[in-house]
Amino acid sequence: MDKLYLSKRNIATLLQKLDSVRDGEASACTIIKNDTAHPVYAQTLRRIAVMAIEAQDRYVNGVSPRLQLSRPTLLLLIDRIERQADDAIRIDALEVFAVPDEKYYGDRSEADIAPIGDLSSAFIRNRGKQN
Repeated sequence: MDKLYLSKRNIATLLQKLDSVRDGEASACTIIKNDTAHPVYAQTLRRIAVMAIEAQDRYVNGVSPRLQLSRPTLLLLIDRIERQADDAIRIDALEVFAVPDEKYYGDRSEADIAPIGDLSSAFIRNRGKQN
């Protein structure tokens, strides 16, 4: 079973992107998670695109795994953080955990926790896939 850890900031960013689209603004509603080296919350996937959608949750495994999370699931993850629940939400063969920011980013450097924004800026910061 693969594991993915989303910080509260990750979840809030996805919700903001959904709101932006609903308000008519352009947004890809996607974040790229590639944090396999986290000392406590290392995900088991080398890299995964996490998308916020208004439809049903969906996990697509493979060479370029993708996770589509609905607004209700994102809100459920926020609720789990607020209740300090550490159980996962299972979507097909993936367990998704919600982690408070102070735990997820507590032992990281400023460069590690700086928001990337979108896929283009990930490459600019050398944090995207490099050939």
